[in-house]
Amino acid sequence: MHPMKKKFLPEFVIGILLTAITLGAFLLQPDVLESLELKTYDWRAYLRQNTAPGSEIAIVAIDDDSIAKLGRWPWPRSLIAQGLTAIHAAGAKVIGLNILFTEPERNQGLVEIRNLKEVIPPLVTRNNTAKDKIMQELSDAEMRLDNDALLRESLRQTANVALPMYFNIGRSLGEEEIVLSSHTLSLLENPDDITRFAVTEGNNPAVPLGIFAEYVQAVGHINIVPDYDGIVRNELPVIGFQGEYYPSFAAQIVRQQLNVPMEEVKLRLGHSLTIGRAVIPVDATGRMLINYYGPVGTFPRYSFYDVLNGKIDQAALRNKIVIMGQMATGIADLHVTPAGHNFPGVEITATIISDILQQNFMTRPEWAHNAELGAIIFIGLFVMLLLPRLKALAGAIASLVLFAGVAGAGTYFFVSSGYWLKVFYALFLLSSGYVIITSKRFLVTERKKELVEAGAIETNKMLGLSFQGQGMLDMAFDKFRKCPIDDQMKELLYNLGLDLERKRQFNKAAAVYEHIAKVDPKYKSIDERIKQLKAASEGAVFGSIGAKKGAAEGTVIIEGASAAAPTLGRYEIVKELGRGAMGTVYLGKDPKINRMVAIKTVRFDDDIDEASAKQVKERFFREAESAGGLNHPNIIKIYDAGEDHEVSYIAMELLEGEDLKKYTDKQNLLPIATVLDYVSKVADGLDYAHRQGVIHRDIKPANIMLLKDGSLRITDFGIARIAASSKTQTGTVLGTPSYMSPEQIAGKKVDGRSDLFSLGVMLFELLTGTKPFTGDSIAELLYKIANEKHADPKTLNPSVPDNLAKIIDKALEKNPDARYQNGAEISADIKALNNL
Repeated sequence: MHPMKKKFLPEFVIGILLTAITLGAFLLQPDVLESLELKTYDWRAYLRQNTAPGSEIAIVAIDDDSIAKLGRWPWPRSLIAQGLTAIHAAGAKVIGLNILFTEPERNQGLVEIRNLKEVIPPLVTRNNTAKDKIMQELSDAEMRLDNDALLRESLRQTANVALPMYFNIGRSLGEEEIVLSSHTLSLLENPDDITRFAVTEGNNPAVPLGIFAEYVQAVGHINIVPDYDGIVRNELPVIGFQGEYYPSFAAQIVRQQLNVPMEEVKLRLGHSLTIGRAVIPVDATGRMLINYYGPVGTFPRYSFYDVLNGKIDQAALRNKIVIMGQMATGIADLHVTPAGHNFPGVEITATIISDILQQNFMTRPEWAHNAELGAIIFIGLFVMLLLPRLKALAGAIASLVLFAGVAGAGTYFFVSSGYWLKVFYALFLLSSGYVIITSKRFLVTERKKELVEAGAIETNKMLGLSFQGQGMLDMAFDKFRKCPIDDQMKELLYNLGLDLERKRQFNKAAAVYEHIAKVDPKYKSIDERIKQLKAASEGAVFGSIGAKKGAAEGTVIIEGASAAAPTLGRYEIVKELGRGAMGTVYLGKDPKINRMVAIKTVRFDDDIDEASAKQVKERFFREAESAGGLNHPNIIKIYDAGEDHEVSYIAMELLEGEDLKKYTDKQNLLPIATVLDYVSKVADGLDYAHRQGVIHRDIKPANIMLLKDGSLRITDFGIARIAASSKTQTGTVLGTPSYMSPEQIAGKKVDGRSDLFSLGVMLFELLTGTKPFTGDSIAELLYKIANEKHADPKTLNPSVPDNLAKIIDKALEKNPDARYQNGAEISADIKALNNL
């Protein structure tokens, strides 16, 4: 009996199903897929934001600054009236006052005065003169406090203001009174198409007070209806109410700008709204796509306070459409748009006005539906007929080319011509077709591969055992890993791990046990063994560090899970921090005072004889003792030095920071003042050390640590001499060639002035990103240091002051007697320069 084989649909049938599903989705347009198409619309709308808006539009904003200076909102309408008067005086052609005034202003003072006018006459009957005077004063006060009357008078005098109204969206449930009929459309070009094309209906209109509406030229609705994803992409040029059509606030402002009478505005349902020379395209639902010009702030904006107080040049508003509205925090009408979040409604209105005046629209051309349908069918044929015949690489390339072609065409038409073509459905079909067909091929290939690999398992086991028998444990593990881990394989892997432990390859043994733990973490207590092996590998094998050739190598003994941590002297070794040419650095812990330290072991050359080795170690401890006696804020603290199982070590301060080497890169140079501060601190530290008789011998950026708290430490005092002592019989220090002094190169006895020469090299490098002496070989470099003058730092960094260049020149003198004689001198010169 053969196991039942899995069967897959033919790729041609997969293509047919995907194409049918995509066509159905395209015709039904479910919200979830349409929202994805709208995301591609927003991305293309962002790319289209490169055209300039109309220059005839300006915004007067009731912003945070105006609120702060004129008082909290709402303001008295007399203040709005003053603003209208100021805008009108500046010569604005049309003023769009984007604030709803649907009810009288509540003014308790005005109510009280009117009450007094009714109460006082009966009380004052004998003295008519006094009564008349009182009544006149009350009338004058009433006039001053009647802000609605003041706003009405301002509207009457300006005579070029448009006011907003607002509808609740939805068809009226009953009969409602027609409002503002003089501001509705009277020319409907295709009344027979009312049932064919939809227009957004409104109800319960909120309209301006009659005392305001009678003195304005236009009233339009300010309804903004976002798409179902909450993003505003459309404008409603008209809203239907009780059989009448009310233009939008933006359309009414355009009508005023173009001096078109209301009677000449024409609406053609499902096609356009015509206002003189301006034709606004609308779709079958009566909506217009908004073409955004850029983010918030694209249109010129002026603070209401500045306009009111004459701080704005009147030319900025002359002959302009000026839209005044609320843009302050907490009172602004904010929306999400393709051009950005928190987009003020005032600026959306300005955008729509600019679209209409410039005739710069986003549209769905009449041929869009057929083009989109054709693209889906074409992609469907590709998925059905061609993609199954192509190999993986050719199919990927062809699919990528088609994807780029469809997406590119949709983006090109959108950006260049303002045509919105829906590309998501075609791209969805192409992507899903490629992914599903490729995945199907992969699954079929994998099934075949499984059959082939089943026969190779036994081969890998046998090869692994053969390699293990020959001691090639790494190759054995490589073969065992290719086998499924069953009970037999666990035993084989466990035995391999034991062999690796016997060879003290603890990391590799832990890796073998971890491979077993993937399927059986408790197998023969391997979880405990893994912990022990990792502790052993991090603790390192100390016996081999610093030992001579032929010496017995050290061993780490593991006895159960509670084995003690490795130690070096009295310090517990936590982990290895790094390795270098001279030895290894560990993170250690002083158990007596619970202090973390850095422990540096020193590797001595194996070729020296026992007598020389003894002298070298004695010198090591003398140098460590000298360095340990230093106590300066800019010098690393050395706590201890010792030897444990022939391993010499120094315990020192644990530093958290980085060395200055990274700041010698030309792209990462520090400010000159910072460099001078750091170098003066190093000079202070060197001056102290030299006075204690300790010479560093290897000053360079890598040996200067910049700690997280901003302080500096000079590290590796005496280490260079210790290292050299292990390699030569004379104790001559080789150091780092680029930073060596001429006397070091000559093999002469050095003093603190040699360190100051190295400090001058470091200062030069930190300022310029280049060393003062360079050569194609070590011999050429050393020759230049000993005989040639260094490069001029000002040619490499013109910002280096002349006085600083002189400091460098003196520090790099070939003759030590002509050089700075101590660190205090160079520190004083640097500090004097840095304080200028």
